[in-house]
Amino acid sequence: MAQVDKGSMGQQHAAGQVEVMELTASSQQQRQKHEAVLLDLAAKKVAATVDVPTLPEQVRATLRQLGLPVRLFGENLANVRDRLRMELARRQVGAEEILKQEEQIKREQLEEEEEVTKYTRATPALIEARQAMTAFSVGRAAKRLNAERELRSLALMQRKRNKIVSEEDEKQQAVDDSILSQLDAKCIKLSRQLRQVGLSGSQYGDSRALSSICTQSVAGIPLVATASWSGSIHLWDGRSSAIEPLGQKTLCHEDRVMGISMIPLDHDDALIATASIDMTGKLWKITKSYVVMNEDEEESAESSVFSITEASHLTGHAARLCRTAFHPMKRHVATTSFDHTWRLWDVETGKNILLQDGHWKECYGVGFHPDGSLCSTSDFSGVVHVWDLRTGKSIKHFMGHAKRVLNTEFHPNGFQLATSGDDGTIKIWDLRKRKMTANIPAHSNLITNTRFDATGEYMVSSSFDGTVCLWGARDWKMLNRLHGHDGKVSGADILEDHSIISCGFDKTLKLWS
Repeated sequence: MAQVDKGSMGQQHAAGQVEVMELTASSQQQRQKHEAVLLDLAAKKVAATVDVPTLPEQVRATLRQLGLPVRLFGENLANVRDRLRMELARRQVGAEEILKQEEQIKREQLEEEEEVTKYTRATPALIEARQAMTAFSVGRAAKRLNAERELRSLALMQRKRNKIVSEEDEKQQAVDDSILSQLDAKCIKLSRQLRQVGLSGSQYGDSRALSSICTQSVAGIPLVATASWSGSIHLWDGRSSAIEPLGQKTLCHEDRVMGISMIPLDHDDALIATASIDMTGKLWKITKSYVVMNEDEEESAESSVFSITEASHLTGHAARLCRTAFHPMKRHVATTSFDHTWRLWDVETGKNILLQDGHWKECYGVGFHPDGSLCSTSDFSGVVHVWDLRTGKSIKHFMGHAKRVLNTEFHPNGFQLATSGDDGTIKIWDLRKRKMTANIPAHSNLITNTRFDATGEYMVSSSFDGTVCLWGARDWKMLNRLHGHDGKVSGADILEDHSIISCGFDKTLKLWS
């Protein structure tokens, strides 16, 4: 039996079992002539746009550089210049064709390349941070689950009252009726309170539009921080409808501030993170500086003033920054950017410990799980990624929004995630089922912010349609729609007493209570 050359067999299979022969000399000449004719036609189309020297000396020098004859028999100066023009046009067209071929080859190589998840070696600082987040999240998760078990027992007790329990449910631990009645009364009271919320105060915030707002309780004061397009931040007192300023306005960035977040450190201090379109983020230390005593009045009153000092300068993003969020452990802060990445920074040192890519388009929204184990980010392609901070992996991505996703917020219960954006809807995702469980047609324009109450009973959303909406977190029905801003509303947050604070393009911040 004759031996078959395996190499030739492989070549035949690669060519579709078709024998390929080289062109003859005459065929190659005809092909070259055809390509030359096509090149001349393309050159004539662009010849009028080619810059050619006008002086005869410059024309001759250019022809010598190209290796062409300076003058042919019977040519005048105009003919020489036209010949130079056509030669330059041919070279330009040929260079463009070469570039197109190279781009086509690169494009084909990219299409053939398989998509592979790539990992990089973690730095010691990142490893230490992940270990700390793991230990922190375990403790927080245990407390949250204990609270969930208590609520489950209360639900079983409620079903028992309605006489729809099974024999197995009756064996569950009995719950005191007074606890259940107190919980019901508290929820009913809160629902009625939210339905009666109205505008109670308004304050002029800045000379330009207010872009973001956040609030935290610092030194027993509901502290409100606003950021504006002027690049400055300002602190306000949320205790009264006057919304009095607490200190001077601080210029933070050279350009617009697009995101702001705040977290209390101890009794009298707090930390603010800002994100600007100047491609930088900053951390600001908020300190209760001094107290003024009003001795003229019969009863002395205290007036608290807070000072703002820069703590860290966060540089590294290659494009404008969008949003910021503090990790519940209070040791790290996250920023998102138009460079398709989000970064994790060490609060104490101001150094970047994690650069996370994975988004196809601009990364915008960011939020942390209440346990501190997960981080959710969103982008302009409508994709929401959920990242496990303990391992650095993307554990799930949600797709369902028709346009850009600008906001992502975890529910305090730990298993629900709210996202919103350009399409005017709020989508609720169940992390346990890994699918959408509610789709709320919330606003007629893009949604700028969403916030959950600390108890998880309701949610606040703000929109470019000029309204702020309150939503019940049990059935996702609207509790109230607040009108008052003259134009777009850029942000909203919730105070401890369930008052709502909002800001907008009308340069004002408003208190609803």
